[in-house]
Amino acid sequence: MQKLTVLAVCCSLLFVIHGQKPRPCVAPPLFEGRLITMDPSKHFEFVARFSYDAFLKRERIIGKVFTAENKTEILDTILLYRKRSMYSIFYHNKTCIKSPLTIPFRRAEIPHDANFIAQFVIGSSSFPGEGLLANSWTGEDKTQGGRYIMTATEFGCIPVSLLYNSNATGWIVTSYFDIINGIKDPEVFIPPEFCN
Repeated sequence: MQKLTVLAVCCSLLFVIHGQKPRPCVAPPLFEGRLITMDPSKHFEFVARFSYDAFLKRERIIGKVFTAENKTEILDTILLYRKRSMYSIFYHNKTCIKSPLTIPFRRAEIPHDANFIAQFVIGSSSFPGEGLLANSWTGEDKTQGGRYIMTATEFGCIPVSLLYNSNATGWIVTSYFDIINGIKDPEVFIPPEFCN
C-alpha cells in the first residue's frame, strides 16, 4: 500500500512538472507599442511606434531611422496584407507611394516548432511586482533561411525581444516596450486622403 502511495505521489509530481513547462504561444490579436530595431552590420537604428491587428492582417509603423552618416529619416508605413498593399507616407510634402506588398503576414507568436531555451525574470524577483516573467525560444525561419531567438512574457505572450540572423540580413535586434492591448484609434490603418 505504501509503495502504491509513493508511486501515485511521484506520478502526480511528474504531471505538475510537465504542466509547468512553457509552451509556444500567440500574442494578443490587437496591440500597440514602441520598438527599437538595430542592425549593427548596416549601422542603423530604428525607433518607432507601431500598431498591430492580426484580425484584419494589418500593421502601422511610424518612426525615425538613424544611420551611421548621422542622417535621420522619418518612416511612416501602413501594411495592408489582405489587400497586398503598402503605403509609404510622407507628411512633409503630403505625398504617398503605394506599392505591392509581397511578404506574407506574420502573426506575433512563438512558432509551434520553436525550441524552449529558458525562463527568467526581467528585473528583480526579490519582491512582487518588481519583475516580469519571460520565456526565450529559438528556431529556424524556414521561409527566409534564418535563425531567431524570441522572448515573450509568460503571461499574455507579449513580445519582449527578437534577435534574427540570416546570410541576407546578418544580425538584427528588436526590442519591444510600452505595449498596450487593443488599438486606441482604428483609423490608424487608413491611409490619409492625399494617398488616393
